[in-house]
Amino acid sequence: MAHRWPRSLHSQVEAVLQGIRSFRQTKTGTGGIHSFGSWKVYRFEAHKFAQYMHDKGRESLLDKEVVAEDMATYLTEKLDYYVAAKRSRQTMETALSALGKLEYAINFYAVNHGLSVTPLDTEELRMGFYSQSKTRLPKSSKVFGNRAYPDPVCLIEHISNPTFQLQASLQYEGGLRAEGVGAPSNRRLKNPLTAKGLRGTAKDPVTGLLMGVVAATEKGGKETDHFVSLETYTRLEQYILTHHQLESEYETYVDAINLAARITGQYARGRGSHGLKHNFAQERYLECVSHGFSHEQALQQTSLETSHFRMRETLTYTSG
Repeated sequence: MAHRWPRSLHSQVEAVLQGIRSFRQTKTGTGGIHSFGSWKVYRFEAHKFAQYMHDKGRESLLDKEVVAEDMATYLTEKLDYYVAAKRSRQTMETALSALGKLEYAINFYAVNHGLSVTPLDTEELRMGFYSQSKTRLPKSSKVFGNRAYPDPVCLIEHISNPTFQLQASLQYEGGLRAEGVGAPSNRRLKNPLTAKGLRGTAKDPVTGLLMGVVAATEKGGKETDHFVSLETYTRLEQYILTHHQLESEYETYVDAINLAARITGQYARGRGSHGLKHNFAQERYLECVSHGFSHEQALQQTSLETSHFRMRETLTYTSG
């Protein structure tokens, strides 16, 4: 069957970006978009560039020379505007990261569909603008509008302690509370995650993929099954085999998350470990919708996996 390349630039953006969306998957070895927060930002910036190309009468993202030429003028105009408007360096760097991800998506799409086109390569161009932004724009802290982390995978990668990193991975991938991963905020409560919580593997009820199942007792004694990647499940199995249980002090665990958040520029007061649960809920809801669930069904499924059991509570998490 012949390949059908979308006619409009905006449809082309959607086509290439869909190919690299990989929420709740390990970041190692892939240039995909792993978080819902990053997805929204990169998608928005990619469409802004597509509109710029459209206004110049361009027709295809697969035209290497045209895309590179337009990107150069687009970034020049954007940087000049940011300087005049006294915008931050981070604003420019976000746009540069988004265009780098768009380039990856275009090339990935071409290879995946066996298209005979020359790969797009604008890295040198973008690195030049990174250098310019450091000298022409002031650095400022990011301000976030909700408790979810913009890049939870990057955050977790910067947690050096293996116990805390495993706990954070379980919260992000499976929607567990801190108490569910053995770090209850109530010091008098002990709730370690033990071998009893290892329920083997099963098909994800949303995607149909084989996942690890972790059962945790949380919020009022409710036991909930959480689905995590096979890699994280294996790490948990090995950890419990060695240490008998997964457990830590809540304050120390949160301190480790906050440190990683500061290192990666994602710190915000009150975000803590619960921000990872917000990431899970937002991404799980979108995953449900992308697999044919209605709005209500997606909320219900996400509610079950976040131990809420009432859809209206989940709206707190899924609303940015």
